[in-house]
Amino acid sequence: MQKQIGIFPWHNNNDLKLLKSGEPFFKELLQQINDAQSEIHFHVYIFENDLTGKIFSDALIAAAKRKVEIYLWLDAFGSARFPVAWEKELKENGAIVNFFSKFKLSAKLHLGVRMHHKVFIFDRKVALIGGINISDSYSGYGGKKTWLDYGILIKGNGVVDLLRICFKLEKGFLPLSKDKKRQLQYSKETGSFKSRILQNHWSKAKFGISRQYRQNIRNAQKEILILASYFLPSPALKRLIKKAAWRGVKVRLVFGGISDIGTMKYATQYFYSDLFKAGVEIWEWQPSVLHAKLALIDDEWVCLGSYNLNYLSDFGSTECNIEIRNKEFLESCIDEINQDLQKNALKINHLLFLRKINLFQSFRNYLAYRTMIFSMKLLSFFK
Repeated sequence: MQKQIGIFPWHNNNDLKLLKSGEPFFKELLQQINDAQSEIHFHVYIFENDLTGKIFSDALIAAAKRKVEIYLWLDAFGSARFPVAWEKELKENGAIVNFFSKFKLSAKLHLGVRMHHKVFIFDRKVALIGGINISDSYSGYGGKKTWLDYGILIKGNGVVDLLRICFKLEKGFLPLSKDKKRQLQYSKETGSFKSRILQNHWSKAKFGISRQYRQNIRNAQKEILILASYFLPSPALKRLIKKAAWRGVKVRLVFGGISDIGTMKYATQYFYSDLFKAGVEIWEWQPSVLHAKLALIDDEWVCLGSYNLNYLSDFGSTECNIEIRNKEFLESCIDEINQDLQKNALKINHLLFLRKINLFQSFRNYLAYRTMIFSMKLLSFFK
């Protein structure tokens, strides 16, 4: 029943490591590709035709040449600029390359669910999960300003559940072979962190991530910290956040001071006045685009992955997150994030904001909000 709604079993002894976008994440990802001996599952929304893309396509080609099985799945819309030459060379060296949801109504208009999750698995032993795509925007290569995002390195039975997700997507409607089923057996774990995998896939009635966000916000007693890109919550989720603040929970929301989608900044600001009146703190990340999707609640709950708090992640995309319950892990995450916020984020003065917001700005924000909501509902079917 739990797996049907996108919630996998708890595992009590995973090894986990938080990795920030830029060098920490991409150095680890490249090392895992170079160290792989038998099998790589590489699922990502955007695989860009830039310096980062070239480095990682070369690494995957090199792995294929040493007879590592490569399963590269890219979203047909997000990775539309993936070069044909890279695809050809990968396939010539034995890699399997596929594009998710390729059906087009026109040259730029795709139909169907988008594969938005970012999952990388190596030799069925190690995995990386998060919101980070293969692009200079996330790596910082070529001198580009690094977007803020996070990933988690996993060792343990959480890898098996991610492998199950990859197998299901790669096989489509075909049943898994006996060999594949054997690979999905759990083994004895040696780590120290309790975690489980969550999935959203509306066409298969899987809403595990959405459910756990709502449940943990509803039950919060002390503190909520959410880093949210593309923040356009449903009315029900917004009410849960406000109710948490009303009952005395310290609620901090971190959004981007700049956005890669210009209208999104104003659409998110549409919520500011209402949230401020409930007692919510709002911060804006200043140096670059904030692309993070990370929640930390009370003493031990952490949730991280590809899921955004908006309609598109609920009803238009496949999403994958990891849910963690561990006080030590949460405290280490909080320490790192608080240091970043103090250096690079601006806490919005709610009194000043409420005093300065004028009728024109309020209407602009409302119009941006309605535009983004309409766009996301449209994009749930066409993209």
